[in-house]
Amino acid sequence: QRMEQVLDNFIVNAKKNVFPGGILRLSLVEQGNMLHFSIYNQGASIPPEKLPEIWKKFYRDKNAKYSGSGLGLAIAAQILSMQNLKYGAENLSDGVRFFFSIPIIK
Repeated sequence: QRMEQVLDNFIVNAKKNVFPGGILRLSLVEQGNMLHFSIYNQGASIPPEKLPEIWKKFYRDKNAKYSGSGLGLAIAAQILSMQNLKYGAENLSDGVRFFFSIPIIK
């Protein structure tokens, strides 16, 4: 259930930040014993100095055109950190990609 919450929080965030008519892409890649999830939204980049801030409770972009508590990404980060899982966000040439990886348990 918690991993569903992480995915939901990442998707909701991406939907809020995609340009009107822009691309929203979810990706799942199996590589070795890992599953790599990524959620891309074609939209404005996040200032590099703000990338570490987006994971903090109650962080909100002051220029955001939507409402929210600023908890979604903080909750996702806490869930992933508690599981010692790699996660992050990066600016691409025309948008932002959020990602995390989980081990495959066989």
